[in-house]
Amino acid sequence: MFDSNFAIQSFPKILAVAPMTIYLSIIAAIIGLILAVLIAVVRERKVPVLSPIIGIIVSFIRGTPIIVQMYVVYYGLPQLLIALQKWGISTNSSGVPAIMVAITAYSLNAASNISESIRSAYHSVDYKQYEAAISVGMTPVKAMTRIIVPQLIANLIPNFSNIFIDLIKDTALVYNIGIVEIMAKANIISSVGFKYIETYLDALIIYIIICWIFAKLFQISEVIIRRRVFATQRIN
Repeated sequence: MFDSNFAIQSFPKILAVAPMTIYLSIIAAIIGLILAVLIAVVRERKVPVLSPIIGIIVSFIRGTPIIVQMYVVYYGLPQLLIALQKWGISTNSSGVPAIMVAITAYSLNAASNISESIRSAYHSVDYKQYEAAISVGMTPVKAMTRIIVPQLIANLIPNFSNIFIDLIKDTALVYNIGIVEIMAKANIISSVGFKYIETYLDALIIYIIICWIFAKLFQISEVIIRRRVFATQRIN
């Protein structure tokens, strides 16, 4: 039978580890965004050798579950550090922190997905606007930063929002490598009192609240940026 008192008592305990979930998601998104920009530039420029290799890696990451990627990093990163030691590069291969494994895996996953969204957002902007800006005397840099990039960012936000929220939900898997976040805490508490539905319902509510807050923040950001883009276009 559902124990409402247990659910109420467990809620703040599970909520207390929510910052870890948010921290992992934000760090992975930031690193992923930086890598994604580089990946998108390389692929759009069609850099010889590098572009097809990155294309294969992106396809692999986008086509495999995040938990598989996390385990590959978890078991592969120490082996890579050992190999670097053999090549004369000083590294510490013993006890790679689980948080480092999670950030690496989730950042690479985010980078692959965000890079495709950046490319899609870039192609959605009418390039004739850039040519028109140049024709009326704008410098290439000014035309890019004032005309193209703001529209690209506005077009990117909806997809980036979805990717970020997916990251938040996917962090539920990091308990498999020993990181205590929302799902891990729910598992720990439920195993002690054998009150599974209560703790998992708490976790569900916390995830919904976190995802809703960030979704609203991204929606507000998109509206603000689109208004600025519209205002800039009217001025120009």
